Amino acid sequence: MQDLVAYNNSILEKIDALLQQLTDEELKCPSKLLFGSSIGQHFRHILEFYTCLLTELNENTFSYDRRQRNLLIETEVIAARASAVRSIGLLSGLTRDRDLVMESELPGLPDPCVQRTTLKRELAYLADHGVHHLAMVRIALEQELSHITFPEHLGVAASTRNHRVR
Repeated sequence: MQDLVAYNNSILEKIDALLQQLTDEELKCPSKLLFGSSIGQHFRHILEFYTCLLTELNENTFSYDRRQRNLLIETEVIAARASAVRSIGLLSGLTRDRDLVMESELPGLPDPCVQRTTLKRELAYLADHGVHHLAMVRIALEQELSHITFPEHLGVAASTRNHRVR
């Protein structure tokens, strides 16, 4: 559990480090490279998944699909940073795995699909999900905001990083 928590914290810390370099305008500016979405929209998406899981751990079920969407996270650096820092704090309290039930919406179906999962599995998912979106953010940063600095491995999957060092 400690390794998964640390890995997720590292992803959130990378987001926070990027946010410290961005202005509100840069955060919310639509990007052609991101098909009209903004860096802020990608950060909001990542951060809301963390908030959804970490704040609903005491509920019987959770659903990423029914998460609260906070548009301030995609337009205001201070709100996005607060969300990242809050999730880092919530992660630090996790010490053991547990069973969870997740509901997912499927196209055209009125009732959600119910799946059994575990906290560790969802933390692994959140890390992969975050890295995937950070890969897209990286493209926009490299092409449109070259003054922003980031680690060489930003947006690179753990398995790819491990493969490269073998």
